[in-house]
This record gives sequence, C-alpha cells and structure tokens, in this order.
Amino acid sequence: MIRSMTGFARAEAAEGAKKCTVELRTVNHRFLEFNIRMPSKDFELEKRIKDSFAGKIARGYVEATITMGNGADVKKKLVLDEDMALQFLAAAKILKDKHGVAGQPDLANILSLKDIFKCEEEASDVDGRWRLIESALAKAIAALVTMREAEGAALKKDVLDKLSLIEGSAQRVMTLRKSQEGDILAKLKAKIEELVQGAEADPQRILIEAAIVAERSDISEEAIRLGSHIVQMRQLITAGGPVGRKVEFMLQELNREANTMSAKSTIIDISREVVEIKSNIEKIREQAANLE
Repeated sequence: MIRSMTGFARAEAAEGAKKCTVELRTVNHRFLEFNIRMPSKDFELEKRIKDSFAGKIARGYVEATITMGNGADVKKKLVLDEDMALQFLAAAKILKDKHGVAGQPDLANILSLKDIFKCEEEASDVDGRWRLIESALAKAIAALVTMREAEGAALKKDVLDKLSLIEGSAQRVMTLRKSQEGDILAKLKAKIEELVQGAEADPQRILIEAAIVAERSDISEEAIRLGSHIVQMRQLITAGGPVGRKVEFMLQELNREANTMSAKSTIIDISREVVEIKSNIEKIREQAANLE
C-alpha cells in the first residue's frame, strides 16, 4: 500500500493523575526528518521517540509535540558543584593575598554564581515519563499511518487514472501518425513540384526525400518507450511501499519522451495530444511530490 506524506494524529495516555498528550503532523520532505517539541530537552527520550517510527514511516517531515501535565512534568533536583565552588574560593583568596583585593567572599556571593549549581532530572522520572509518552505515541503513530494510507489510496487512484489518460493519448498519436503518412508524401511531392516550377518531379527523388522526412519525424520509438514507462510506473504504484522517489524518476523519463515527440511532430493533431500528455505528466508530478 502506498502512503501520502501528509497526516495528522493526536493521542493521550494517563497514569493516575499523570497525563501525556502527543500530536503528530507530517508533510512532504525528501528524507525522514524530525522536529520534536517537549517540555524539556532530553536526548535519550528524543532517541526513543525517533526509534518508535522505525518501520512505520519512511519519508517525510515529522513534527511531534509532546505535552505533560498533572504531575507528569519533569522532576528535577538542584546539585551543587563543589569543585567549582572551591575553585571560586581559591581564586578569591589569590586575589586577596597576591593582589591586595579587599573583602571576603560570603554566602550571598557564592549563591549568585550560576555555574556552581546544576539542575538534574531525577533518573527514575525519565522511565516514568517514557511509559506515558510511549503509550500515547504508539496510538498517535497508528492513527497517523492510517491517515497517510487513506490519502495514499486516493493518490494511487488519481495517478493510475492519469496514466490511463497518457496511455490513451499515446495510442491516438500513433494512430494519427500512421493515418497521415500519405498526406506527408503528398505535401512533399507538391512542395518539390513547386520548387522545380511546375516541371515533373523525379518519383525516385520524392521517395528519397519522403523517407528522410519520415525518419526525422518518426515518433514510434518514443511512443514505445513511453508505453513501457507507463507499464513500469503502473507496476510500481500497484506494488505499494515507499515508491515516491522511483515515481519521480519515472516521471522524468516520461517527460523526456514527450519532449522528443513534441520536437519531432509536424502534425497539429499530434501536437495537441502531446500537450495533453505533458499536462497529465505534470499533474502526476504534483501528486507524486506527496508520495512516501
């Protein structure tokens, strides 16, 4: 099953008076990237959160907002850095004894030094917070994946419909090309007779010139390759999984063949069909930008 890269989900978990809310938003992105918002920065918890997405989301920009409440906030304790405090006192003594600076450091001076105090999260609280986050996160990820799959199904249908339109246009192009080969020969004969001012043109020369013109304007190879790319893309879309980048590559190939057909075409009806082909390729490209 293919998935869209766009989605939203919200889930909650509670443990007694403690509560955790997780909101997930995803949009299209070339790679898998995270932006995690939490009450406090915690690299260990962030790693666990990112690991929870493994095997569930392959590509996209994931914005996760985690809110803790009712006693589930981070519990911290104040820790004194005794070594830093002693260094401060030693430096004060050097300033007094060696440089004659008057005064004595007191408790107020020490308490004003931010560097000698640190706030540390209680180790036991990390596991408690993770239990709540993990429960809410699992439900939110499941809902997010469901939404991305639902939108992916809609994208799949639209892409397959557009591929059918491109295929139809390519078939009409070949039909038009075959039906107008006689017109090309007649127009070339008339042009040569006009150039030789009414004299009878050499039939052999007309055939040679017609062969040259036909070869230059032949789009059968491009049409065959176009059809082959359509078959491959249809197989990709039907197989499912993370196909976004492969589809983008196939679209480049489709567009290359369409551009060559457009450059070779000298028939207005064929040019119109090629314009339709390129228009539908562009519409698929817009949808493919959101495929995982």
